[in-house]
Amino acid sequence: MIGLRASSLELRRCREALIVRAALERTELRDATHDLQIASDRIARFAMIGATLLRRYWPLLGVVAVGGLFKRARPVLRLARTGLAVWQTVRLLRATRS
Repeated sequence: MIGLRASSLELRRCREALIVRAALERTELRDATHDLQIASDRIARFAMIGATLLRRYWPLLGVVAVGGLFKRARPVLRLARTGLAVWQTVRLLRATRS
């Protein structure tokens, strides 16, 4: 702490120390902001990929989810196979129209 009767040399030294400290804090804040931007970009990219996959494969995922309600594995697999066949047929029909 600087006293009331501090010399100009001591005041200058404290001022320079505060300037250096402020510069370091600005650098650290800039780095933290950059890291946060990278992390949020990655989260947004994962969300977009997830939405794209969900939009593309929702019929198949719906069949598997409904199949998960059954207690035995055989009906689930049969339902998934049927759903996959229907989904592939619809995709084939859509592709021939284009």
